[in-house]
Amino acid sequence: MGIIHINKLEPGMVLADEVRDFSGRLLLGKGKTIQSDHFRVFKIWGVTELNICGNNGGKEETKPDFDPEQYEKTKESTQQVFRYSDLEHPAIKEIFRLSVWFRNEYKFFNEYSNVQLAEDDPAENIDENNCVKKLADVNIKLPEVPSIVFELNEVIANPLSSADDIAQIVQKSPSMTAILLKIANSPFYGFPSKIDKISLAVTLIGTREISGLALGLSVLSIFDKIPKKLLDMFSFLKHSVACGIISRMLASHKGISQTEQFFVSGLLHDLGRLILYCNFPEDFRNFLNLSRTTNKLLYEVERDYFGCNHSCVAKLLIKQWKLPISLENNIFYHHNPSEAPQPVPATLVHLADLITNGLGIGTSGERFVPPLDTEAWDGLGLSPTCFDIVIKQATHQFFALESMLEN
Repeated sequence: MGIIHINKLEPGMVLADEVRDFSGRLLLGKGKTIQSDHFRVFKIWGVTELNICGNNGGKEETKPDFDPEQYEKTKESTQQVFRYSDLEHPAIKEIFRLSVWFRNEYKFFNEYSNVQLAEDDPAENIDENNCVKKLADVNIKLPEVPSIVFELNEVIANPLSSADDIAQIVQKSPSMTAILLKIANSPFYGFPSKIDKISLAVTLIGTREISGLALGLSVLSIFDKIPKKLLDMFSFLKHSVACGIISRMLASHKGISQTEQFFVSGLLHDLGRLILYCNFPEDFRNFLNLSRTTNKLLYEVERDYFGCNHSCVAKLLIKQWKLPISLENNIFYHHNPSEAPQPVPATLVHLADLITNGLGIGTSGERFVPPLDTEAWDGLGLSPTCFDIVIKQATHQFFALESMLEN
């Protein structure tokens, strides 16, 4: 018997153990022979490793040489990222362990990349009273709702929407059509033949999942003109997509059947930060510098100088664009889910944000893992033991999409 990665599977191998998806549904039973059409099923449901019988998998997959010295350096640097976390809390302890493994394995680091921060002392540049006045006096410029978002909102709200309904809307935007077809043909879904029509993609993937994906990408595309010296949008997208995938995985482990809203919630959880980048670029550049030089959480710097953080700003856009109420709940409360009217879904997005920051996949500007809302965690009823499989399955799906985010 042996555990092998899905990329090393071959037809004819025999399972030494049953294969289940992240919600526990049986995909293939113990003793069954793997056929070529099983590969697509495994990839769709995020299966990354399988237990194989006999000589096919008699030895564990060869691991790269382990460097204890490098591992300790990674652990030390990761501890700095978790400086606001209680490493003795069972959930944080497991997230930290997996974050050290992930950063050591993939050499991911949550850095500012090419963002050019101010060189002088930001404490001398930021006037707290002036910032609060700015936020109160300036009518924050919220982008106009694109017609496609308005139409997608109606489709999502209508339980009788069909594949043709969503296809007709998406096809009005050639760029959105191209993106969704590229995703549909990616290893993320693993369909055996090329998909060249949105209507077919909707039929195979699902109306609500395609709708949510199109909605999230439409919203984020509004902010593609933020100067790179302030925000690396590719890094922001990586962070957002990873958070969306992990949110959905956590929701599945919680036993929630419709997980599309969690992907969109995770994808848009830092939407308010994009609005602040656009409206207050110089102030926010100083905020980034203050967070770096004082080791303060960025969302606390926002609150200290604006009187509120990016979640409050996101709420303005969500209400103006009449986005689903579930998004408002999950995004507005993603730092304090215990206060949410519906704490469970907000807590799942909260956890996904913590995990994504811990792994160091991209960044929205935050350098540290935000503290866990322990009251929300206690009411969630989820075991930390699920984080291992969630992270492995989520990163497998993330890497399948990563190359598309830069285009």
